[in-house]
Amino acid sequence: MRVLHVTNMYPCETDPGFGSFVKAQIDSLQAMGIQCDVLFIEGYRSQLNYLKAIPQIIQRVKTGQYDLVHAHYGLSGLAAWPQQCVPLVVSYCGDDLYGHANSEGKPTPSSLFWVYWHKLLSKYADACIVKSAAMGRLLPINSAVVIANGVDFSRFQPLDQAACRQQLQLDPNTRYILFPYNPSRKRKNYAAVAAALPMIQAQLSLPVEILVVKGVPHSQLPVYMNAADAMILASCWEGSPNAVKEAMACNLPVVSTDVGDVPELFAGLDDHFICLPEPNDIAKQLLKVLTHPKRSRAREAMNDLRMERVAQRVVDVYTQVLKK
Repeated sequence: MRVLHVTNMYPCETDPGFGSFVKAQIDSLQAMGIQCDVLFIEGYRSQLNYLKAIPQIIQRVKTGQYDLVHAHYGLSGLAAWPQQCVPLVVSYCGDDLYGHANSEGKPTPSSLFWVYWHKLLSKYADACIVKSAAMGRLLPINSAVVIANGVDFSRFQPLDQAACRQQLQLDPNTRYILFPYNPSRKRKNYAAVAAALPMIQAQLSLPVEILVVKGVPHSQLPVYMNAADAMILASCWEGSPNAVKEAMACNLPVVSTDVGDVPELFAGLDDHFICLPEPNDIAKQLLKVLTHPKRSRAREAMNDLRMERVAQRVVDVYTQVLKK
């Protein structure tokens, strides 16, 4: 089977962590024997690149002997839809169904315009994949398949905390709260996390810092996750947050807002906590972890999200589409 992957998120020189989950899924499919080619639309440079990609995709499909096209993100799907030679599978990733946040954490009108077209696209795609059941409920179809992004257990695994801190030159006597996102992304709600820090510090005798990680290669994230004492996700909305699953695979306790599939991920775990997206409750829930920090056992609950198992589910979708 040969698949053309069309994506507007993919690691690049200027941002080696950009779209790392897309690359990881493609790599896992290749490991299963699926022939995968990638067409990367640099939409972050200009939205005109989506229009320019349409004839490129059509040409690639006509000459590449592909069995199907797999588009990652709604805009990529809109660019891939005009080719009508082979089936189209669309993976929705989060913002394409929720919108982009403004300074108040609410979706902007322009992003909701595109959300409308992304939802409409689902009626014409041959199959749709969503990262969580909550995302599936946003679509006007009831046939979307829920497949959360997988986790590379060989990369994201428990490591010695002292050694990781030494590698990153971190203070061994400081409590570190991992924030693995760009603080400028309004949806990630960093302002609330920063406002919670003085409240946390007031309750602890040791110093506390927010460990912000952005723009680092995906391969380096396990070191940061094992160096930290807790991770915080304070987002207004998410599809299926990859960093949460990766932290859990490293046995790092996580505090998160009630977004995407987080409640399902936390089910049965007594060292992972749901918080409201506001400073007081963020501080309250993080203190449950930081007062007596210890590693969790979340990794044991993550077996179904091993990369190879998720890849098999994606292949099953391909197979069903081609049978039609």
